[in-house]
Amino acid sequence: MDCDKLLHQICDELAEDIDSEVCQQLRIHLQQCANCRNGVESMRKTVALYRCLQQKDVPPAVHARLLTLLNLTDI
Repeated sequence: MDCDKLLHQICDELAEDIDSEVCQQLRIHLQQCANCRNGVESMRKTVALYRCLQQKDVPPAVHARLLTLLNLTDI
């Protein structure tokens, strides 16, 4: 599985049942691919930090930059 495709799938497939075939394939790939594990860990840390900031006003420019870095559309 291509690493870029995997990282996009993680975001797209979050609504998947944890026992679905897609989630199983993602887990297997993450066990075998250090680059993807690092990418996922980086995303987890970013989300955790961002959640802490939600208690405060986040400037729109910072919010937009974060969405761009995570390759997400404005939500």
